[in-house]
Amino acid sequence: MTAEILIVTGEHDSTADLMVLELRERGVPFRRFHPQDVPRDARVSLRFGPDHPPAAHAGAFGDTIDWDRIAAVWYRRPEPYSLSPGLTAEEREFAYHECTSVMQGLWRSFDAFWVNHPDRIRIAESKPLQLTLARRLGFAIPRTLFTNDPEALAALWEACDGRIVYKSMTQGVLGQSLQQSVYTNRVGADHLARADLLRNAPGLFQEEVAKAADLRITVIGDRLFPVEIRSQTDPDARVDWRRGEVPRMDHVAVTLPKPIETACLALNRALGLHYSAIDMVVTPDGDHVFLEINPSGQFGWIESVTGLPLIATLADLLIEGRDRRWTDPIAG
Repeated sequence: MTAEILIVTGEHDSTADLMVLELRERGVPFRRFHPQDVPRDARVSLRFGPDHPPAAHAGAFGDTIDWDRIAAVWYRRPEPYSLSPGLTAEEREFAYHECTSVMQGLWRSFDAFWVNHPDRIRIAESKPLQLTLARRLGFAIPRTLFTNDPEALAALWEACDGRIVYKSMTQGVLGQSLQQSVYTNRVGADHLARADLLRNAPGLFQEEVAKAADLRITVIGDRLFPVEIRSQTDPDARVDWRRGEVPRMDHVAVTLPKPIETACLALNRALGLHYSAIDMVVTPDGDHVFLEINPSGQFGWIESVTGLPLIATLADLLIEGRDRRWTDPIAG
């Protein structure tokens, strides 16, 4: 039986498309699965019994995936389930949770090498946990506050001389349409005057760190690919580089100080990740300040503008994990 690599993503994913081309060129057997086809266009079956080990089949449009042939999984960026528009709001909520339950059961019931296991991703996305581990590992971090208390926000404002920013704690997208991004924004006096809105939802507020450049560190296995993004030359990108014309900004591959390299790898290990994108700031004094780690961060554009071999390195990792039959314990 030939062991296969599974790519779990959405239908329109240009970075996953690049991995497909890479694996095809190498002659490596793989399958691609879109959870967004569940439940209307994809069939998923998990079988359990006293006389046989767990068995699972999944697929869509005539394609069937036998889970016992999957030895490595790249859990990329799956899109939401395709629930029937004819369902009521209550029925949609029920159907969503039922879909989630069966898919999580699939991910958790079968051994494979994961980049990254969705349970690991869920835990690693916790911003408070990230900052706790980063500080413990020796990273410099900004003063940060998670709160729904207007008085606590006012105190941070005073402590930072009014130089703080608001950031989202989760995916950074407003609404299910995935169209309206929530970027990092400076908190002005007018925002502070309306801090009672925190009663609707808590916020993440952070001391604004002076930047010479942004730093995106792509971590693949035990390899680091640090790139400075010269965001400060674009007025729209100075607070959040994603607001600017990112492909047109200067991207420069750099070498990190050894303690920062060591801490980045240690952070990945602490979170049980084989891949991550770490965002830091390089200050005008040359200091490195940790902001966050994204266990599913984008990287396709970095390879495009720098020529760094990110897809090939990730393919190497998946193939090595497949061949060694590494497995990851369930995160919980």
